[in-house]
Amino acid sequence: MRESEQRFRATFHQAAVGIAHVAIDGSWLLVNQRLCNILGYTPEELQLLTFQDITHPDDLKADLKYFDQILADNIPTYSIEKRYFCKDSSIVWVNVTVSLMRELSGEPKYFISVIEDISERQAALRDRQQWEEQIQASLLEKEVLLKEIYHRVKNNLQVISSLLNLQSAYIKDEQDLIIFRQSQQRIESMALVHEKLYQSQDLAKINFGEYIRDLVASLFAAYEVNEDAIALIINIDDRVFLGLDTAIPCSLIIHELVSNSLKYAFPTGRNGTISINLKKDHKNQITLVVSDDGIGLPSNFDFKNIASLGWLLVDALSNQLSGNIKIQGDMGVEFHLTFTLI
Repeated sequence: MRESEQRFRATFHQAAVGIAHVAIDGSWLLVNQRLCNILGYTPEELQLLTFQDITHPDDLKADLKYFDQILADNIPTYSIEKRYFCKDSSIVWVNVTVSLMRELSGEPKYFISVIEDISERQAALRDRQQWEEQIQASLLEKEVLLKEIYHRVKNNLQVISSLLNLQSAYIKDEQDLIIFRQSQQRIESMALVHEKLYQSQDLAKINFGEYIRDLVASLFAAYEVNEDAIALIINIDDRVFLGLDTAIPCSLIIHELVSNSLKYAFPTGRNGTISINLKKDHKNQITLVVSDDGIGLPSNFDFKNIASLGWLLVDALSNQLSGNIKIQGDMGVEFHLTFTLI
């Protein structure tokens, strides 16, 4: 035996991966020890079989498709992940890379197959897939639970609002009745936030522009506003999504400011406009502007020194958001609130 052929056989049999010469009909012509170790057969036992005999039926169709393409000289080589049946009937995942050796005349001679055991990799992929499925199931469970919490909170707030409404029937003092109804409206504003969160695809935050439209519509209905007399302009940045901790104080601020405009800005017979603008800049800073073109504020107006629950709430909620307030009241009222969205 020539020295070059001896070196080839030594390399062939000692390779770290399975190597085989496979006949055109699929029978094993020459196999190395690594392939025998992978499959559990002796070389003599393997040479009595074909690769079709030990290939998993679900993988055989794809394997034969590539097999025919390489014989037809449509592709020079192919690689496929497939399953083999071992001698003990267990299944092993392998990566098989196949090329075709031809005679000088071009006729097919035999295939050279390089077979790598990838069972551990497949097991790791299965474990990862199972882990991902468990995570998805856990997330779905938490999502359902969170939706249920939002739904129950909304229902509980609506119950409180209904109780206040029932209680208001026994109130004789007009001023006390107004206070009751204002409290009821504030509770309904918070309930609406939880309803929007319940309906939102992202349970952590809501589209605040959509929320504001619903909130203001409910206030116009509560104050029985003639929409022909008071126009509403809403300009909201659609990119603004707020979480619960930000949405509730923001909603209550808007509630108080719009309510004030509806109650005081337009005395009987006066027409006007209420505007709400909300935008977010590239630094994640939110700017909220609520304005009207009504009768304006007194020259000595200082909302921090006014004994009004509504303005006290606006101040406290703005501090909660770490926001800066500016108010102009000489020609109508314009309220500016800026805060950074965290």
